[in-house]
Amino acid sequence: MNKLLFLLLLCIFIDFVLTNKVSNENICNKEGHCYPKVFVATDYFQEVLEGQEIPAGLHVKIDLYTGKKHAKLLDHNNNESSDIVIVDKDGSVNSDNIQSESINSDPVQIESPEVDVDQDTKVHIHHEDSLENNNSPLPIIPPGHKENLRISHGDNLLFEECISKLIDSSQSLHEIISTLDSLEDLVHELDFGIKLARGSGLISVVKLLDNDSNEIKRKAALVIGATMQNNPLAQDEALKMDLISYLLDLLSSETDIKVSSRLLYALSSIVRGNKDSIQSVKNNQGLSRLAIVYQKLKNNEFRAKCALFITDFIDPNMVTVVNKKFSLFNQHQQQHDEVVSIFENAIETWCNLFQDTLFDDMGNDKDIDFDTREKILSGISMIKSHYSRQCPAQNGFNNWLSKQINQENDEYLEDYFRLVNKIKVQYGLA
Repeated sequence: MNKLLFLLLLCIFIDFVLTNKVSNENICNKEGHCYPKVFVATDYFQEVLEGQEIPAGLHVKIDLYTGKKHAKLLDHNNNESSDIVIVDKDGSVNSDNIQSESINSDPVQIESPEVDVDQDTKVHIHHEDSLENNNSPLPIIPPGHKENLRISHGDNLLFEECISKLIDSSQSLHEIISTLDSLEDLVHELDFGIKLARGSGLISVVKLLDNDSNEIKRKAALVIGATMQNNPLAQDEALKMDLISYLLDLLSSETDIKVSSRLLYALSSIVRGNKDSIQSVKNNQGLSRLAIVYQKLKNNEFRAKCALFITDFIDPNMVTVVNKKFSLFNQHQQQHDEVVSIFENAIETWCNLFQDTLFDDMGNDKDIDFDTREKILSGISMIKSHYSRQCPAQNGFNNWLSKQINQENDEYLEDYFRLVNKIKVQYGLA
């Protein structure tokens, strides 16, 4: 009898320990929201929350721009691989097998592309800065674009579910954000981007740009940018609904820095590599309107993105049409002197703004970070290369430029000073 009682008490004790162990395996954030310490995977991509451990053998996507990870169960019917693929700056690819120990849950604080490990370790690079990699070839999608039949059935179901939820006006704030997160992850795939743009989904997302929540506006702009990125068929749909004009209107009135940055990302994604989008920006006096926003929002991150946008906008190598270079003004456009004059005035305004951002009246460096300064100098160099007459040196610019010397021969700054020396040549200082 005593032995039975002992066994009964032992069972109760073990059950108590296990119960408390499970409860201790939860993580609670500052808002009081608790979730399992070990990530629980499903057939759909879900965000891996802060502090969660990722079991081995899952399909994992890591967004190095936001630091977020998403994971799901492998779809073995589609031959999905659990390899992590890292793309170096020079384009080389390294692959390592995923182990639960090899993935930490700390957010990655790097502004960089998303590395999407897909079927057979296929790599997709998604870059929010749009054209920071100036030498990358622009994708030309033929009219007869074939649907990617290797997209998993689960992803197709999730996409349809997201579209249905967007149309549902009864969705809560949290549900809308969750839907936009899932959709942003999906539309990096060209087929989903095209489906979203050609259906009612894009209209629903665009409507959210006018939401009262800044977070929803940011998420919606991210979805639009991801949809349009390197996707000419989706870009064409955006042109049909005059989305460029609407985004310029929103940028002109928006006061939240992060929302403005995401709106600029969406605009840049529509414009990249699309001659009709470039023309639409010009027709809507987009560069002049963006210059006003640049002066109003004195923020390094936003100004750096503006510099990238201008640099890419006027770079003839950034637009390819059936492998032929495209000029900002073709013969038909050259007949419209007024349009040309407005554009050139806008270019001159940007050159002046960039120079004014770099130094004060005394010729001293202004308080801007190194990355922003480098992007602004790239913008000045690009304008000077193609519109030299519209980019004269402002008072003090040559003196400031002359002071930019790599006195300590820092190898880390070689690219920066190579750019500086190029501009010195452009302005006759070397």
